[in-house]
Amino acid sequence: MKKRKVVLVGTGFVGMSMAYAMLNRGGVDELVLIDINKDKTVGEEMDLSHGLPFAPQKMIIKAGEYDECKDAQVVVITAGIPQKPGQSRLELAQTNTKIMKEITENIMASGFNGIIIVASNPVDLMTYVVAKVSGLPKN
Repeated sequence: MKKRKVVLVGTGFVGMSMAYAMLNRGGVDELVLIDINKDKTVGEEMDLSHGLPFAPQKMIIKAGEYDECKDAQVVVITAGIPQKPGQSRLELAQTNTKIMKEITENIMASGFNGIIIVASNPVDLMTYVVAKVSGLPKN
C-alpha cells in the first residue's frame, strides 16, 4: 500500500488544529509541517511528537521544506495573514493572494501531483488562486 503522506503548509492556529486532529484520528503515515517561521515549525513538530505514543497508529511527523511535497498525496494550505480589525475582505485577499501564489509555485516546483486543500481566508478567492497557479484539474 502506498504511504499516506500529508504536507501541511502553515503552522498557525488552523494548521496546528488540523495536525492535532490528524494525529488523533489516524489515517496518515507521514505528516510534514512547513512554515515561513522555521523555529515555530520545529517546536510544533516536537509538541506533536510527544503525543505519538497515544496515537491510534504509527506516524512520522517532521518539519520540512517544499521538496517534501513531491510524493505527498495531499497538501493542505492554511498559511496567510489573519484579517485585521477594519480590514476589508478585498484588502485581505490582495495580501493573501501574494502569499498563496508563492506557496503554490513552491509546491508545484517539487513535482507535486495530488490534491491541494485550501483553508486560508478568504477561502473562495484563495482556492481560485491556487487552482489557477497550480494548473491542477478542478477535481
